[in-house]
Amino acid sequence: MGSGSAVRESPVGRAGGHPSGARPPRQRALEAVLCTHSYYSLGTGTASPQTLVRRAAMLGYRYLALTDHLSVSGGVDLFGAAREHGIKALIGATVPVRIDDRAFPVVLLARSRRGYARLNALLTVALERDEKDVPWPVLLAHSEDLALLSGDREGIPTAYLAERRIKELEGLLRELAGAFPGRLYLQLYHDRRRWDARRSRVLRKLAHSLGLPVVTAPPARYALPEDYRLHDAFTCGRLGITVDQPHAARPRNAESYLLPPDEASARLPFPEALLNANRLARECAFELLPERLIPPRARGIPDGMTAERHLEERCYTALLERYPGERLTAARAKLEEELATVRALGLAEFFLVAAEVTDYCRNHGILAAGRGSAAASILCYLLGVTAADPLKHDLLFERFLHTGKSSMPDVDIDISSARRDEVLAWVEERFGAATEAMVCNKIRYRLPLALQDLGRALGVPPELRNRLTSALGRDFRGLRPPRVDEAEVVFHEVLGDAPAGEALRALLRNVEASHVRHLAPHSGGVVLARDPLTHYSPLERSSGGIKIVQLDKDDAEAMGLIKLDLLGLRMLSALERAREEIFRLEGKWIDLHGLPDDDRVWDLISAGETMGLFQVESPSQMHTSRVMKSRDLKALAHQIALIRPGPIQSGTVHPYLRRRQELEPVTYLHPSLEPILEKSYGVLLFQEDVLRIAVHVAGMSWTEADRFRKKVSGFSDLEDIEPERHSFVSGAMRTVDASEEQAEAIFESIKAYQGFGFAESHAWAFALHSYASGYLRIHYPAEFLAAILNEEPGMWSQATKRQEARSWGVEVLPFDINTSGVHWRCERLPADHRGPL
Repeated sequence: MGSGSAVRESPVGRAGGHPSGARPPRQRALEAVLCTHSYYSLGTGTASPQTLVRRAAMLGYRYLALTDHLSVSGGVDLFGAAREHGIKALIGATVPVRIDDRAFPVVLLARSRRGYARLNALLTVALERDEKDVPWPVLLAHSEDLALLSGDREGIPTAYLAERRIKELEGLLRELAGAFPGRLYLQLYHDRRRWDARRSRVLRKLAHSLGLPVVTAPPARYALPEDYRLHDAFTCGRLGITVDQPHAARPRNAESYLLPPDEASARLPFPEALLNANRLARECAFELLPERLIPPRARGIPDGMTAERHLEERCYTALLERYPGERLTAARAKLEEELATVRALGLAEFFLVAAEVTDYCRNHGILAAGRGSAAASILCYLLGVTAADPLKHDLLFERFLHTGKSSMPDVDIDISSARRDEVLAWVEERFGAATEAMVCNKIRYRLPLALQDLGRALGVPPELRNRLTSALGRDFRGLRPPRVDEAEVVFHEVLGDAPAGEALRALLRNVEASHVRHLAPHSGGVVLARDPLTHYSPLERSSGGIKIVQLDKDDAEAMGLIKLDLLGLRMLSALERAREEIFRLEGKWIDLHGLPDDDRVWDLISAGETMGLFQVESPSQMHTSRVMKSRDLKALAHQIALIRPGPIQSGTVHPYLRRRQELEPVTYLHPSLEPILEKSYGVLLFQEDVLRIAVHVAGMSWTEADRFRKKVSGFSDLEDIEPERHSFVSGAMRTVDASEEQAEAIFESIKAYQGFGFAESHAWAFALHSYASGYLRIHYPAEFLAAILNEEPGMWSQATKRQEARSWGVEVLPFDINTSGVHWRCERLPADHRGPL
């Protein structure tokens, strides 16, 4: 079909005049930004997707495409912000394409969900190659549902035209047109460099000669002109030069910002290019984020039986075993409530998959136990995923899952660290390499790393940068770059009145608080999918060889993926090794999840003699042990949760301990808090407390309360929950008839708690490990000592542990070339043995 054919919604391809020869229509406003780079381009962009969306909406655009370099990491941020600001999000990427011995960037835009998967497959190919590019034949073979923009200044047309390789260029463009029929566009750009106006006319004329459409798509690498210096500094840092050194890849001016529509149209005054931009944007608009979670496929479901039915049968069978007698009625009611929620959310297969992992561990003698909010679920307890009885301990299921929850359930499974790799290998084999990978961590700038990177670009000597970083200390090193002025005294102390000091601070002020520096593997988050993971994200290898997706845990939730945290825990390895030593020496197999209650263990904990015990061996925990004198798992769970940043910074610790010792009366800010905080003597201790207060005191729905709880329990800045103050206070006044002063006081107590507090279910799971370590230390001290010397959990050195072994009645024998092995092991000595420790 010729370039001038008047078919509905075809691109306007002729470079001059209207296709029919009639009078051209009045020019419409530019509605779409088709080529933007955020900070997810890692060194070639400065703004967040949210900032770019906000700016585009302010300028009157209806569409914004994010086209980061070899990345779609900003997709979730982009679509979330676009929904908030009422514009349409488009997703794509800038991809280097290798032709012979050179690579040229092209822009690929996904036209559908299928095109997005195709884009991710191409990015995966590029990220797996040493050159980080896509071979030309691979690009041509994987073009389905993708639109291709030919690239800006470094692109194929500009480079070949500059070298007068016209025939070769025409041949390449014809190949692209064949692979991308009706979806290839010559990209027009203008950032006020010399000859840009002429260059755009030449490109337009070339497109006309080949019957190809042109499109207005000047790249935007930052939001505002004043962001140019920061962009230049990041570019210099990426190139390994300073701002005093010239380089061809450095920006030449401040014109690569997000242009207003009128300015873009004035620079590129070609009506058909503008119309094509608007039309292409309409074609590429689709919703990336699903409305529901999409669990992976579970195995072992009998033929003809649904996943829901199989889950129910397995749980009801275990229910009769775990809850005999009078507890059965309450347990059944709790289970039916949870199953109804699981059915409503379509998550039956997710729970069966989690059970597959713990079943594998149990069948292969690998010590594993679920923790986190999953420990609040009777369903997880009956499946054997967790070991704590949520009914007995009154744990809150809604912290884990509730109707209306769109984020994935939080299932953390601690695994013996010595055998975690074995479990991960089985998971990859079980689910397939294409559907299993680790989520990433988005490493965001804190002040030390930001001043190192930007200071290097400014030419600040390494010794001064290091002195500055060290001088930040604990008070300032956790600050985000925009808060650099809070550390002014440190800059003045190290840099004095040097101009570089103020220049560095000026740059740091302009770095967004959420700026992502690089991606790294998550410590244990394994994402499992029903479809190949390239349906959701590209796959790449970290520097350590770990396969990751370009999504962090929050992105994975938003994309509907299920994540299991498979975390290596050294104490579980120690317990496992101690159990093996006991079996080797005595032929007795210890059930570490079914240990009897033993007064001698509680005597040990109450005396503060907790070295080697899980979670309670630090000096502060030893002191707390002597004060609390825990005699049951509830008190031990409270003790574990108490010495945490959230309770410490909120002033919870001392009131809790004094009230427990009856040194001060238990008081409540409002009577409605008593049923929630009675167990913790009126103080805020667990994340579940925040949830219950939000629902039962402030009148929030479970969905709203969970969103509020996430703000409170994260590492976010304190002002993050300030926007919730009015609705919280008015809700408390309306729901429980609190006075404004009482409601404000409750909100302030929650704000003071903000930081990292334990989920109650998490604390109970850890308390079981803590008790098990104490039980083995009391009953099998030698085996336990050998285990903790081998696996080295906790904070104490081997020398300290060996010295402590004197009080345990364990003798440590010297090395013997004839009898010693690779690992610490126990020996039974004759009764008349005498020897030094």
